[in-house]
Amino acid sequence: MGFELDLLDPQKPIPADTMFLMVDVDLKNPDMLSRLRAFRKVSQRGSDLVIAIGKNDLQDELQATALGAKKPIVKPISEKSIATYIEQRRTASGMTGKTATAAAEIGAKAIKDSFDEFKNDTAIDVDKISEAGRNIAASIADLGISEWLSTVRIYHQSTFQHILLVTGIACAFAQNTGMSKADIAKLTQAGLLHDVGKVSIPDAILDKPGKLTAEEFDIVKRHPVDGFNKLNAQGNIDASILHGVRHHHEYLDGSGYPDGLTADQIPDLTRILTICDIMGALLEERSYKPRFSVAKSIEILKEMGKEGKLERALVLALETVMKKPGSTRSNLSKLANPSS
Repeated sequence: MGFELDLLDPQKPIPADTMFLMVDVDLKNPDMLSRLRAFRKVSQRGSDLVIAIGKNDLQDELQATALGAKKPIVKPISEKSIATYIEQRRTASGMTGKTATAAAEIGAKAIKDSFDEFKNDTAIDVDKISEAGRNIAASIADLGISEWLSTVRIYHQSTFQHILLVTGIACAFAQNTGMSKADIAKLTQAGLLHDVGKVSIPDAILDKPGKLTAEEFDIVKRHPVDGFNKLNAQGNIDASILHGVRHHHEYLDGSGYPDGLTADQIPDLTRILTICDIMGALLEERSYKPRFSVAKSIEILKEMGKEGKLERALVLALETVMKKPGSTRSNLSKLANPSS
């Protein structure tokens, strides 16, 4: 999950900046209890103390609770039990791994730069977009999509958050459905670039909290073409990426925009990007709607599949990807007792 694992010396004070502390020690040892109490006094707000206790050991359970452990773990400790606990606490406490945070920051910087380049009518730096895509792909391959979604929600808002969510979902889809490295790169870059045309939308419309008027929505609907025209004029963007940028709001039944394409006119990469774009929007909290769960979002996509707007097989594939557990690596500092 992208966190560092440190084995602490039980003879030394516990570092105050430890955010996850797992303890497998003798809770009847006065010296050890003193060290744990000292840590609780200086630990950062939001830090978690996890104490391993013997099965049906009421005395240890009471002692663990008194020390501030929210939920003791029953011995023997397994990698799975550690990973499960962190997964439960990580999102609730707003903690994310350094790897995902770094990749999100690189991605956000690349998006901001591309928006600025669009505004200034200069060429968008494709190399920077490619580098950001590689970092995101490496992070998701290592940590999983759940970690990416949590990181992006914590650190980025508005349009950048949406683009990063969509990019991560699209990348995870490509990685977990056997797509080639070249196609993973294309889909990831398409995610980063798909909404660059929103630069031309006035902020009053883009950030409007209520429902858009018909005239305002017509302005919003121009962003795929504006983005396509800008990127196409550069002459150094792959054709499949350009297609995704222009047509990520098209539906198989011809009811989408800007060109009203139908199924036989929409290639796989664009179909995938469309589904991931909708998924990202559903998972976001916006002024006019709450953030939907993954399950609810998939349910909505399936209904759109039944209506003939989306390819149902791709929706089912995305469902499998979104439910796939991430890496089991953790950022758990473990206080080890040499005698245990």
